[in-house]
Amino acid sequence: MDFDVKEYVLSNPAPEVFKKLHNDRNTVMTRAVDSAKLTLPYMATEDSHTESDTLDTPFQAIGSRVVNSLASKLMLSLFPPNLSFFRLLPTSAVKQAVQQSDTPDVLEEVEKQYMLIEQEMLRSVERQALRVPIFDALKSTIVTGNSCLYKTEDGLKNYKIQNFVITRDFNGTPTQIIVKEGLNKNTLSEDMIEALNQTGDNVEDREETDVVTLYTRCVLRDGVWYEWQEVDNVFVDNSEATYKTRDELPFIPIRWTAVNGENYGRGHVEQYIGDFRSLEALYQIMIETSAISSKVVFGRRPGAITELLDLQGANNGDVIEGDLEQDISVLRTEKNADMQIPLQLVQDLTRRLEQAFLVATSAVRNSERTTATEVRYLANDLEESLGGIYSIMSLELQKPLAYKLLKDSDVEVSTALSDIVIVTGVDALGRNVELDKIMQFAGIIQQIGSPELILPKLKIDNFIKMIGNSIALDVSTLVKTDGELQAEQQAQQEQQLAMQGASNVVDNQTQNIEG
Repeated sequence: MDFDVKEYVLSNPAPEVFKKLHNDRNTVMTRAVDSAKLTLPYMATEDSHTESDTLDTPFQAIGSRVVNSLASKLMLSLFPPNLSFFRLLPTSAVKQAVQQSDTPDVLEEVEKQYMLIEQEMLRSVERQALRVPIFDALKSTIVTGNSCLYKTEDGLKNYKIQNFVITRDFNGTPTQIIVKEGLNKNTLSEDMIEALNQTGDNVEDREETDVVTLYTRCVLRDGVWYEWQEVDNVFVDNSEATYKTRDELPFIPIRWTAVNGENYGRGHVEQYIGDFRSLEALYQIMIETSAISSKVVFGRRPGAITELLDLQGANNGDVIEGDLEQDISVLRTEKNADMQIPLQLVQDLTRRLEQAFLVATSAVRNSERTTATEVRYLANDLEESLGGIYSIMSLELQKPLAYKLLKDSDVEVSTALSDIVIVTGVDALGRNVELDKIMQFAGIIQQIGSPELILPKLKIDNFIKMIGNSIALDVSTLVKTDGELQAEQQAQQEQQLAMQGASNVVDNQTQNIEG
């Protein structure tokens, strides 16, 4: 039975459904707002907040610094500049079929074509400036645990947690998504204007500053996702679309943590909210105490001979009558020793949060004898601690985005014959480990015996390919094939024979002359 979108909208208008789902997640929003207040307050705000309202400013900036630092590291790791974040590879069935055929060289040509497609997708990422909304989404995900990207023909839109609602099944598959945005009347499409006019709401009569609320919805019915748009509570004609697979959806909802049975994820900040609250409270105490301690107040002893007016009117270097040491005193708090305790706690909390958010300065102990090896090992330990996050981002962000980039391009790639393989994040960490093992193996082999005895036993071609794969480098254009080596050897032999023949001719002529 087909799903009737218009009939569904009549009984389930977008404003009512959005409000209900939004009210059902009050606890989620409370956690998000609390996390944002201590880091980046604009990432999650109260429902009544407007652009003209002033956001609360934390007493410390450690939260914003560590969030921006972690988001930057994730951005560079997941979407490295000048490097495609995914690869197209023939499936194992295709590889086996080609190898068993009479034209095994076709496989190399297919891989070269895939490489050209990857380079075109990389240029598409730069041309559409996709890194800007992705970076904003990563920050929102770190702080609130949730964000929703929407792929358009021109690029990506990012919706923060207060601007979208979502429901998932137990396995995390989205079953309903609604994103909400405000539009100016001059940005409405013809279909949207016609939908409003049918309700008697003439768009031309609206004020220039009036905002029209646009809802973009998606629901899952019988294994098919249906998408459409509503302006206020009116269905927009020609906005309906259907998708048979999740990868085809223009929505890319991402989470920091995936918990089965929960519609929303939990942010990285929430996991350390206790340290953030303690740090905020300690900074407030230290700042307020410092302000009190820095205040200068003079006291005058009752019955003192020093006149108050003489003291207040004295300039630098003036002489006044009185016993200043006995008559005048200065207010002192005597809190310097007590302030060492919160200062030490602030330093400890800052170091712990910087380690949790992969700030490089905290990955190394403060020592004059700190070695480069120690820095590398500590940094690798911290990066590997986010391996689970890389897996979630690969599944919910990178793969869907790669699929959509291929779909929006003019290149036709069969997903039944090709695999989309993510080459950043966890895979990149795995390649580093593999490279370390290869280099360790080479070092051990070198210590066992001389190269003349070891090299003949090694498969050099496979060894070179493994090194290239571990650093994500295509070595096919750098390493000579067996055919090229044979051709060079044959050319050298022919050159030696030619030189030997020329030498024999010269010797014969010399003998004839001497004879």
